[in-house]
Amino acid sequence: MDDVIREGDLIGVEAVTGQRRRIYYFRARRDYIYHTIAGVLRGDDIVGSQWGSSFKSSIGYMYIFKPTIIEIMNNFYKRVTQVIYPKDLGYMALLSGIRRGMRVIEAGAGSGFLTTIILHHICPGGLLYSLDVRRDNLDIVLENLKLANVDTSCLKLVHGDVRSHNLPSGMDAAFLDMPDPWNALDNLYKSLRPSGTLIVFLPTYNQVEKLIRHAEESGWIIYYSGELMEREIEPQPEAIRPSVRMIGFTGFIVALRKML
Repeated sequence: MDDVIREGDLIGVEAVTGQRRRIYYFRARRDYIYHTIAGVLRGDDIVGSQWGSSFKSSIGYMYIFKPTIIEIMNNFYKRVTQVIYPKDLGYMALLSGIRRGMRVIEAGAGSGFLTTIILHHICPGGLLYSLDVRRDNLDIVLENLKLANVDTSCLKLVHGDVRSHNLPSGMDAAFLDMPDPWNALDNLYKSLRPSGTLIVFLPTYNQVEKLIRHAEESGWIIYYSGELMEREIEPQPEAIRPSVRMIGFTGFIVALRKML
């Protein structure tokens, strides 16, 4: 039954004591003991209980929940490269216009964060042709996708360089997370359908400027360029206010479209 926590499941625990709240992420094990600010949880009590169960201690409460895909990515995925933050990933997917059944190119696959989001949009029935120049990264991608129980039926992982690789034709969209995307423009132009979209993530203004200059010379138009920032609020009764911490600059998003 899907509503029962099993041995090995990824779990979230929200611990509350007084005005303090903290969230923890674990893998459910019968023989483990989990320590939180609200007390101790025993694996024997967790495994076999229902999702959404709560446990009371002498100093507070502990609530067990099923982590969302973003929580799994942020707290369980292995990171072998610098990753793109969820605040950027979601907007990049929307900008690209990808949906179920579409054919998409990704380079480089890295730790699989962007891979996860693309697969959620295009599977089943689509194709994600995902490249990375490092073969060992591909193993990490598969390991991470398995953790999140992502549908990989339309994923093709390729050890190769998007700048020179013989890419499939008739592709609907592409995503680049690499230091010199301008060197991949010509190869991607041959691969994408007319009006196909290309979304690029870059860390510096210098790279954005170079990409824009090359794009204008090679049959692409730019329909978006910008950055996103995220700040949470602290949902304390009678004292709701912005958090003193925020996710500020993480990178620039540039969206291009192939024109004839």
